[in-house]
Amino acid sequence: MALIFISGRLSPHHPTPAKLEPYECGISEPTPTESRWPVRFALVAMLFLIFDVEGLFLYPWAALMRDLGWTGIEVIASFFVILGVGYVYARSRGALEWR
Repeated sequence: MALIFISGRLSPHHPTPAKLEPYECGISEPTPTESRWPVRFALVAMLFLIFDVEGLFLYPWAALMRDLGWTGIEVIASFFVILGVGYVYARSRGALEWR
């Protein structure tokens, strides 16, 4: 804690206009915040995450399929039914149509 305090007191402080400007990821001027992101972009991103997580659940199930027996098959089938209902609902609402 003392080293942080000492380094803060001993470091040079020469603020210039260039140092006072915000800097982010190599972009010299940030984009204006008035620009709006379409809601469809967030919706497609969320749907991608939901269906991508499905793939993550398939790997452990496939590794343990023989040990789980018929119970594991019933559980993964119910998982696919729920996911399929969600997919049909999203498709019927036009969430997957790119405009």
